Amino acid sequence: MSGEEDAKDRKEQFDTALEEVLREVEEAEKRDEDKSGGGEAGDAITPNTEAQEQAGED
Repeated sequence: MSGEEDAKDRKEQFDTALEEVLREVEEAEKRDEDKSGGGEAGDAITPNTEAQEQAGED
């Protein structure tokens, strides 16, 4: 493989990785926008009602 081909392969890998990172950021932003509740998922399954009330105060 020539130096020029190697540089081209590295550029393609970089572009692919960058696209993947950008896609992940966009998905994370969408997840943040879609959150309807203010608490964590664990709050909903806590059997301790006092703990649930305290979590709701935050």
